[in-house]
Amino acid sequence: MTLSESSAKILLIEDDPSSATRLIQLLSEDGFEVEWRDNATDAAVRIGQGHRPDAIVLDYRLPHRDGLQLAHDARARWPTIPLVFVTSYSEVLQRIEPMSPPAIVVSKPVVYSDLVRILQRLVGASQIQD
Repeated sequence: MTLSESSAKILLIEDDPSSATRLIQLLSEDGFEVEWRDNATDAAVRIGQGHRPDAIVLDYRLPHRDGLQLAHDARARWPTIPLVFVTSYSEVLQRIEPMSPPAIVVSKPVVYSDLVRILQRLVGASQIQD
């Protein structure tokens, strides 16, 4: 299934409104359907509701909890959910290595074209598995 056939649903968890707004705009223009949460508490509630997105893009540093804790919550609910961490903190690489399937880490500032390629690849692989 390609994005032109059906828009992939992305759960974006980002506490910076300007970054989130820009990503939502760009991803929407490229055919993604984006749902945004601006803090870990709301994101945890959303994950607990059970409607599986096609991928989760999340910041590592968030108010209330870190993104790694949310990632573990998401993987407990959906073991194969594609995860993309967006961060400027290098310690994330060491903390996510044991995840399976592996999460992807994209450094800030985000090169948008790289993020889109990653999401297209992850969403395509996820749809094949499901």
